[in-house]
Amino acid sequence: MKYTLITGASRGIGEAIARYCASANMNLILVARSAEALEKVSKEIVDEHQVDIKTFAADLTSPGRVKDLFHWCKAQDYDVNMLVNNAGVACYGKFDDLSYDEQMSVVNLNINTTVNLTYTFLPMLKEQGRAYILNMASTACYQAIPYMSVYAATQAFLQSFSLGIRNELKGENVYVSCVCPGPTATDFFEKSGLAGLPVNSKEVKMSPEEVAETAIQGTLEKVAEIVPGTSNTLGAYFSKLFPNKWVVKMVENYFHPKVSTV
Repeated sequence: MKYTLITGASRGIGEAIARYCASANMNLILVARSAEALEKVSKEIVDEHQVDIKTFAADLTSPGRVKDLFHWCKAQDYDVNMLVNNAGVACYGKFDDLSYDEQMSVVNLNINTTVNLTYTFLPMLKEQGRAYILNMASTACYQAIPYMSVYAATQAFLQSFSLGIRNELKGENVYVSCVCPGPTATDFFEKSGLAGLPVNSKEVKMSPEEVAETAIQGTLEKVAEIVPGTSNTLGAYFSKLFPNKWVVKMVENYFHPKVSTV
């Protein structure tokens, strides 16, 4: 039986992607750290859509856990034909004020785990006839962001990595998409320390359901780079037109700790 595997699936955009995929009659493998949260989401989705759902609770940044997930799928004959690398994290603050370990946790989850999952599951994906990889980045990939320097750099990596392997996989029936949403109405801002900034305004946020629908539809249509929302699309476009130093200075005005509205 074929499955869509979604990381970070217990809340936010990952949960919304799971619900949207289930509404399209896709069977799911949901992965997150909390077994309790996964079971709750899984039960709700099964009750509504009657698809087959498996759950795997794990911290995928821990050594060996990605391989454990892969071998579990192989042992149970769960054929993954869509890999959604959604799990991600951020931290906010001046680079040398934040702890090294906190910032490396951002690199480990956003970059290392995504690369590890993609590399580990790619042989299985190639066996499916047609398969998809969806890497969740953000509009932060289009410019450096002062006070979120490491996070923005990881998003730039995800975009570059996705577009690169997409072209390497031409002719192999594995289609790679990178989704770059802007501000979204999840708990991301609170968990990242951004709650008091203008970018946390509800007026500029898309719903996770809107992002999920755009992401999955674009992935199935084999779109390379997906930017949900007109304002985000325009922002991504104009960030490429102006010199980097101008764009970064403008972005700093929104992220400087002095602009906090708290």
